[in-house]
Amino acid sequence: MKSIGEKIKKYRQKNHMTQEQLASFLNITFQTVSKWETGVSSPDLSLIIPITKIFHISADELLGVNDVESDKRYDELNQAYKHTFRTEDFEERQRICELAVSEYPGDMEWLYNLASVISNRSFEHEDHNRYVAEQEKAIKLFDAVVKNCKNDTIRGYAISGITQLLGWRGRKDEARKYIELLPEQAATSREDVLENILDGDELTLFRQKRIRRYLECILWELSLMPTVYTDLMQDIVNVMIPDSNYIEFNGTLYYAIKRKINYIMKNDPSISAGHILDLLAEMQSYAKAYDAIVFSKPGVYKYTAPLFDHIEEDTREWFGSEGVPITKDFQEYLEDPQFDKLRNQESFEMLKNNA
Repeated sequence: MKSIGEKIKKYRQKNHMTQEQLASFLNITFQTVSKWETGVSSPDLSLIIPITKIFHISADELLGVNDVESDKRYDELNQAYKHTFRTEDFEERQRICELAVSEYPGDMEWLYNLASVISNRSFEHEDHNRYVAEQEKAIKLFDAVVKNCKNDTIRGYAISGITQLLGWRGRKDEARKYIELLPEQAATSREDVLENILDGDELTLFRQKRIRRYLECILWELSLMPTVYTDLMQDIVNVMIPDSNYIEFNGTLYYAIKRKINYIMKNDPSISAGHILDLLAEMQSYAKAYDAIVFSKPGVYKYTAPLFDHIEEDTREWFGSEGVPITKDFQEYLEDPQFDKLRNQESFEMLKNNA
């Protein structure tokens, strides 16, 4: 790590400034500047701020608080720390973190790493008092990071860590105060941190909603894939909602089948008319089920499948709930010229009459 004198020299030269010019700005002799740069002496604390203003830098930059990239020792510790994730040697990881914190005081990332490993290792202790003591130690370290770290990502991780520990310790009100400090730009979401202080039905509901979001994302991504994945979309929904009480996923399945039919009609004319009619009937059933809860009887509906049985949906608040029913879309879809060869089928006429 460069000395403060070396840094002054670097910034002076970067600003195309002579020792005499810098000295005149600070009302000192150029010999004093020369002594700084050669390491004979260091600037008086009263000159730190004026120097940073002259060079348009922060005090941290001048003092080298964040200048660790070029520090070989820092890199060595960082590499050794990363290696412990291969070996899963938590004791060694803690030793490295403790060294780094002692050698780089004020480095919030190392302080966070130390808090994390102490928190994780607390479960190794069979003695309850030791277990609690280690968690309390980690809480203090996380708290120091929350209060002093300027990096929103690290600060967010620290808030996640401390709320988790406080939740385990039953100090949920205290944990909620930290959640309020979560930076908007944190990598950890407020919702994920909130999980740390939930239990019972609240926690079950939280996790079910998260699983449902993942399901929605998976289905959306599959809908962008080749049509052959339509069957997979149906299989996934049926596995997760085996009782067919699909609620919002009726709409998802409706459009999935519609896409499948369009593909078949365009690319595989050998498919029997009966198969197409079966798909249209299935598509119609999804449309009717969706419209029933959104347009005919809007209100609060609850999933009955075990995986989502804590989730309720108020269909009156759904996006598009005052728009066009899906059954209307189905009626118009049946008028598509691609179905002309089916119009003489009795089953097709029944679909139109029941639409």
